[in-house]
Amino acid sequence: MLEDRRSEILRALVEEHIRTGETVSSRAIVEKARLKVSTATVRNDLAALETEGYVVQPHTSAGRIPTADAYRYYVDHLGPGRLRSTAQAKIHDFFGDVHLELSKLLSATSELLAEITDLPAMVVSPGMGGDRVAAFHAVQVLSDQILVVVVTKGGRVLQQRGRVRVPVTPAEVEGAQRIVSEAIVGTDLSGDLAIPESVMRELDQPRRETVLTMADCLHLAGSAATEMYIGGTQRLAGAWGDRSAVQRILDVLEREAEVMKMLASASETSIQIGSDLPVSELDLAVVSKRYETGAAGGSVGVIGPMRMNYKRAISAVEEVTRKLEDRISSKRE
Repeated sequence: MLEDRRSEILRALVEEHIRTGETVSSRAIVEKARLKVSTATVRNDLAALETEGYVVQPHTSAGRIPTADAYRYYVDHLGPGRLRSTAQAKIHDFFGDVHLELSKLLSATSELLAEITDLPAMVVSPGMGGDRVAAFHAVQVLSDQILVVVVTKGGRVLQQRGRVRVPVTPAEVEGAQRIVSEAIVGTDLSGDLAIPESVMRELDQPRRETVLTMADCLHLAGSAATEMYIGGTQRLAGAWGDRSAVQRILDVLEREAEVMKMLASASETSIQIGSDLPVSELDLAVVSKRYETGAAGGSVGVIGPMRMNYKRAISAVEEVTRKLEDRISSKRE
């Protein structure tokens, strides 16, 4: 724990560097923090902070910039923030008016968060657990192929093709669809399709084989991997500035599994900086939060350089996560 004055100096330095992206002089710190000490005293404190690993001086005659440890200290001692009224209104209007199926809602949410924070944003879809089936449809594609369409209470639309072991007619597909629909609508998609054996015994081979194919399609749809939506990638250049850094971040974003690891699994807001991340060699920070929707959940987050505006990012992620959670939960009721 730093003593009060050095803590205040470090806070002022971090916030000024976030604002300008430039080295910060002792005079700028005195003015920003309104310290009643001389610039010489601040320089002495900065030298001590440099020894402790919180700041560095790129050039002998230049001011200082914060290290990853400085950003971590700053975030760990950051008080609660508040979004500007315009951002709050934008979030309120979006979730008040939007009526989209789940995948489109999550994609639009990532774009909304990117617009508010001016940073690339990520939204990971919830798993299938706890999402009930609202409607079930099947369409014949070929004589031995069907397309199964499942609509969930949460607004997700899933499609899965399946091959029947024998040729079937549209009437046989329709008959099998009625049986499966009666068994599956209203149940958890992640569960097994339960059709009484007595019903299956009464079916002729084409209908029985079609029902079994539909069951396989439902299993595949229910076990589908979670999806990730990334919005605001066009903001990368503005966030990092350096072209080589932007390319390295793009390379990371293309590795979806790696991005998933960067998003928090805990319910509390997570701020990962530098070495906290699996790609510790990059100038990177991630602010994220998990949302819950019954038995399942997903994540919302933004990525940016370590000098991102943490107050804005944290407040925006928390507010968007809360609104998204409420919206999905209401759709599932």
